[in-house]
Amino acid sequence: MSRLVPAVLLAFLATAASAQSARLGGLPEGVDLPDRPLVVMNLAGHPDDEDGLTMAYYRGNQDAAVYSVVFTRGEGGQNEAGPDLYERLGAIRTAETEAAARILGTRVIYLDRFDFGFSKHAAETFDEWSRERAGFWDTDAPREGAEAGREALVADVVRLIRRVKPDVLFTNHDTTTAWPDAQHGHHQAVGISAYEAFHRAADPTYRPEQLEAEGVGLWQPKRLFLRTGGWSGETPSDYDVAVPVGDACAATAARPAESCADRAVAAAAQHVSQGFDTFAPRFRRETNYFRLLASADDAPPLPDGATDLAAGLAPNPAAADLSLATLVDSGRLPSLDLPVDSPTVVPSEAVYVDLGALPDGHTVTVFPPPGAPTRGLFAAEPATATAGDRRLRVPIPSGTPPTAPAYRQQYGTGTGGAPLLYEVRDADGALAAGGRLPVEIVPPATVDLSADPIRLGPGVNEIPVAVTIYEAARDTVDVSVTVYRGDRAVGYEIVPVAATERGATVAIDLGDAAPGAYRVQAAARTTSCGLPWFIVERPAAVLPDVAVAPGLRVGFVRSYDGTMADALDVMGADVVDLDSTALAAGDFAGLHTVVVDIRALLDRPDLVEHKTHLLDWVERGGHLVVGYHKSFEWNAEGGVAPFPLRLGRDRVTDETASITLTAPEHPLFALPHDLTEADWDGWVQERGLYFPSEADDRYERLVTVGDPGEAPLTTGLLFAEVGDGTYVYSPLVWYRQLAALNPGAWRAFSNLVSLPLVDGRGAVGMR
Repeated sequence: MSRLVPAVLLAFLATAASAQSARLGGLPEGVDLPDRPLVVMNLAGHPDDEDGLTMAYYRGNQDAAVYSVVFTRGEGGQNEAGPDLYERLGAIRTAETEAAARILGTRVIYLDRFDFGFSKHAAETFDEWSRERAGFWDTDAPREGAEAGREALVADVVRLIRRVKPDVLFTNHDTTTAWPDAQHGHHQAVGISAYEAFHRAADPTYRPEQLEAEGVGLWQPKRLFLRTGGWSGETPSDYDVAVPVGDACAATAARPAESCADRAVAAAAQHVSQGFDTFAPRFRRETNYFRLLASADDAPPLPDGATDLAAGLAPNPAAADLSLATLVDSGRLPSLDLPVDSPTVVPSEAVYVDLGALPDGHTVTVFPPPGAPTRGLFAAEPATATAGDRRLRVPIPSGTPPTAPAYRQQYGTGTGGAPLLYEVRDADGALAAGGRLPVEIVPPATVDLSADPIRLGPGVNEIPVAVTIYEAARDTVDVSVTVYRGDRAVGYEIVPVAATERGATVAIDLGDAAPGAYRVQAAARTTSCGLPWFIVERPAAVLPDVAVAPGLRVGFVRSYDGTMADALDVMGADVVDLDSTALAAGDFAGLHTVVVDIRALLDRPDLVEHKTHLLDWVERGGHLVVGYHKSFEWNAEGGVAPFPLRLGRDRVTDETASITLTAPEHPLFALPHDLTEADWDGWVQERGLYFPSEADDRYERLVTVGDPGEAPLTTGLLFAEVGDGTYVYSPLVWYRQLAALNPGAWRAFSNLVSLPLVDGRGAVGMR
C-alpha cells in the first residue's frame, strides 16, 4: 500500500537488529530483572486511546513485556495546549506518548497511518489509509480502495505479531461498524485488523515473505480481548476477565512503588494536548473488564472469575529475549548520564560522547541508528570505548536518514525516541545499563515555512523562511523559494542566508496572479545550482477580495488557537484582544462585534466568571459570535448563550456534506458578501462537531447539514436577536477552513462578524 508501511516496520526491525549484541536469551548477571513469562500488546487508534491502566498493571505488577501499538500519531485531532495542528501536532502527541511510556514501562510502536480527522466508518478509514501520501497535506494522492487499505493494515499488524510474539492482544476498539453503537472509524479499523491479524499470524501461507526477516516467525497469540465497561468504569453485565488494575505496581527507575492505577493516571496526564493533564484522574479505577474475542485452539479455557488475561498460559520465551531498544524504552535498564558535544549531528560527521560517568571496568557501545548504511566503504558500525577513555567518537555515515525536525521526519520511523542507543557492560560482559543518547540526526541545513497554508496575493509577496544551519563548517546556505500553480512555476527567488541570520524574507512577484490554489516550496542548497538538502512545501492560495465591513472593530476572547483573530486582521478588522481585565470590567465601548474563540470556556476561566458581562452587552446592542466548544465544557458551565443551548456529540465528518441554507436571504448570507453554493465547497477534514442537541425556539436555525445517509442536523448556525443586539453560535469548524485559506469560508466568516455594520443597525454595539 503506502511507501510508509515497509519503512515503519523495517525501521522497527532495524532497531532491534542493531542491538543484537544486547539480546538476553537468558537474563544476564548484574541486571536485577526477574523472569518475565508474558508478552502483551495493546492496540490503539490514537496516542491517547492506549489502555494505560492495563499496561501499567502488566508491566508493574506482572513484569510482562508490554508493547503499545499506536496506529496514528493523532495529527488530525484537536490541540488543547496551543495552535499547532496537523504534522506539528503529531510530533507533540508523539513526544507526549513517549513520556507516558516511560512512566508505564512500555515500548511504543507507531504504524504511521495519517489521522485525517474523525471518521464514522471503517470503510472510509481503510480507503483513506490506502493512499501513498508523502505527507499530511498530500491529499491529492490517489486512493487504492478500502480493501487494499484493509489488507495492508492487517499485514502490518501480522508482521508485528510475528516479530514481538505476544501471548495476549487487547484493545479498547471493537469491530462494530453500525451506528449508534460504532466507535470512531479509526477505532473500527483497529478492531477489525486486530481480529483478522490474530487469526493470520500463524498461517504459513499468509505473507510468507515476512518470514525472511530476522526475528520474524510464525506466531499464534493465545487470546484477544476487548475492554468493556466504558470510560466511566461501571461494571458491565457481560465480561470474562476482571483485571485488578488498582493493585500495587513495583518501583521502577521512573516511578516509586505505587498503585498501578495511580501510575496510569500519571502517564495519562502527559497527554497535555488532549487536556488530560486536567482530566486524567477521571480515568482512574480499580478494575478493568474484558470480553474474550478470540482464543487459540491450544489455549486453556479461562477459569470462572478470571482476573488475569493470561490465566493458565505457559511462559513465553520471547519475554526474556527483548531487544536493547525495548529494554531501554520500557525502563528496564538503568541509564547513565553520558553527555554529548552537540544535540544534533549531520550525516558524515560524528558525535562525541563524554565518558566521565562510565564506571571503572565498564564498556560502552553505541549502535548505529536505524537506516544507517550497512554496506560499503562507510558502513555503519557500533562504536565502543572502555572506562578510562576520555570520550567516544560515534561516526554517522553519509546516507543516514535524518530524524529531525520531528514533525517532518517522524513518519516512517515506527518510533519516537532519539536514534542512538547505547549499552553498558561490566568487566564480566554482563549488561548493566542502557539508554538513548540525546542526539538527533539532521540535514546540513533545514528550512521551514508557515505551519498553515500560505496566503498570497497579486504583486510582491514577502514569504518568511526560517533557516537553521547545522553543518559545523558552513556559514551560509542558498535558500530558494518557488511558487507553483499546478505544475507550473509562477515565481522563483534565491537568496543567501548566513547561519547567524536564522532566516530570511524572500520577495516573490506574482504579477496579476488570479485567485486560486497554489503551493510554495522552499529549499536549502549548497549553491544556487546545487542539489537541495532539505525541501518543504505548503499549500498556498490567492484569495479573492475578502474584507469585513469597513470600520469594523472586533473584540476577541482568545483561547489557545487564535486563527480567527489572525484572519479578521487580514480582512481589515480592527481586532482588540479582550483580557481578564476587560472581561471583568464589562466595558466593550467602541466594539461592534465580539468573537469568542474555539474552546474558550476550557482555556479561559475568566470567561466562565464574567460571561454575563458579554451577554449584558449583547442586550445593549452588541453582536456576539461564539466558536465551537465540546459538550462537557459548555454544558457544565451553561455555555455562553442568551437562551438555553445544550451541546451534544453529533458531528458531520464528511467535509463535502451538502449544506442547505434555510433562510438564504438572511443578512449573514448576503452582506458584505453574497454567498453562493460554491462558497461551501473545498472544506477540509470535516464540517462541524459537537452540534447543539437542544436549542431554544428563540434561535433561528439557518443551516442544515448532515453526513450522507444520516438525518441532517439543523443547528450548524444559530442566530438570535437579544434585546437590541444579536448572537451567533456555530459548531462549524471555521478555524480549520480559515487556516486552510478556503475562500468561501473567509467570505462567510466575514459576514458573521460584519452584521452590525451591514444590516442597518449602525454602530449600536458602541452604546
